Amino acid sequence: MRLSLLAVLVLQLWGCGRVRDEAREALNKGGELAGSAAGEVMEGVATGVEESWSIDVQLDEALKARGLALGQVQVLTDSAGRDNQVLVYCSTTATFADTLEARAYDQEGSEMGRASVPVSLAAGGADHFRLQFQPFTDLERKCRVVLQ
Repeated sequence: MRLSLLAVLVLQLWGCGRVRDEAREALNKGGELAGSAAGEVMEGVATGVEESWSIDVQLDEALKARGLALGQVQVLTDSAGRDNQVLVYCSTTATFADTLEARAYDQEGSEMGRASVPVSLAAGGADHFRLQFQPFTDLERKCRVVLQ
């Protein structure tokens, strides 16, 4: 009788431990799924914001023919909270020394601002350049900036 009672207790304890472990695994998997879903939502929101605030920055063909290429582009905010600065990363295959002029256009194609920056790069060189537009130029979503 004692032996069978002991066997029943051992089986119950083993069963409880197994149930506890399975419950822990289920909770961990649920937590992983929730964390993954939250991460995907945050990534989607960040991507959506980036896309909705992206501007189209283009090099004109004459600059491309001189070996200039455009890399990463960022819109920067000035101290008054206006989005009127553009940071461009330029690289070149040939020596390049000139002043870049940027013209900003709104969604309808109307010019809304100009900026210029001197650029001096050795062949194979690259650097970031800040284009500071006028204080009343507030670069809008979906605007276009052409570098000439």
